[in-house]
Amino acid sequence: MTTRFLTKLFTCLLLASAFTVQAETVRLTNGEWAPYVSENLQHYGVFSHIVTEAFALEGITVEYGFYPWKRGYKAAADGDYDGSLTWAPTPEREKDFYFSEPVTYNKKVFFHLKSRPFTWDSFADLKGLNIGTTAQYTYGDEFDNAAKNKLISVFPVNNDKQNVKKLLAERIDIFPMEIEVGYGLIHSELAPAQAALITNHTKPVTETPICIVISKKIPAERATKLLAAFNRGLAKLKESGQYEQFIWNSRQGKYRK
Repeated sequence: MTTRFLTKLFTCLLLASAFTVQAETVRLTNGEWAPYVSENLQHYGVFSHIVTEAFALEGITVEYGFYPWKRGYKAAADGDYDGSLTWAPTPEREKDFYFSEPVTYNKKVFFHLKSRPFTWDSFADLKGLNIGTTAQYTYGDEFDNAAKNKLISVFPVNNDKQNVKKLLAERIDIFPMEIEVGYGLIHSELAPAQAALITNHTKPVTETPICIVISKKIPAERATKLLAAFNRGLAKLKESGQYEQFIWNSRQGKYRK
């Protein structure tokens, strides 16, 4: 073999190796939403763990990039990443992304101070209340439309922690949040005496599917393959019993470092 031929062969092998690595890796943006996702939890939280293992069952490695939610959304929507965790389907988001099968469902309720109880059957009953929300979150079509049409008064902030503190300071009256995440955040951010001042209304605001999303800006063939692979892996994970084990571990606090 000539030196020129060997050089060409070596170059081809390098290119093939690089393609293989790229084909077997998916890059997803992630954020802070404990206990589901967090850079400070083992396996980056239970949702991340499920996603990692589902892709692994299809021979795909996951690389996570942690960002504030707005930046993470944009990075994935622009195609700088293949996709993102953890999003509920909405018509607006479906312009940017393909949605996976639901990884989990969350139940959002209104948190409020025990000293300031309220009742509600419809969103019309919330008129006159200052409602805290978190930017880029959805709270269900009915709530989102009521906010958009100014039938209710919402005051968005950058993260859920701010809403907890605003509630305690009586700067808002109520705020919706996933129930398990809400109590986890309240107990981690507040002293026990302060946490005891907060409760939740029993009526759910919404129960929504939470998915991973794959960007419509990446090549369509790659997007289709990644989405199909994840859905297959998620089904396998559930069939094996590992999915329920991960959820149980999370509820037992076993993802804490």
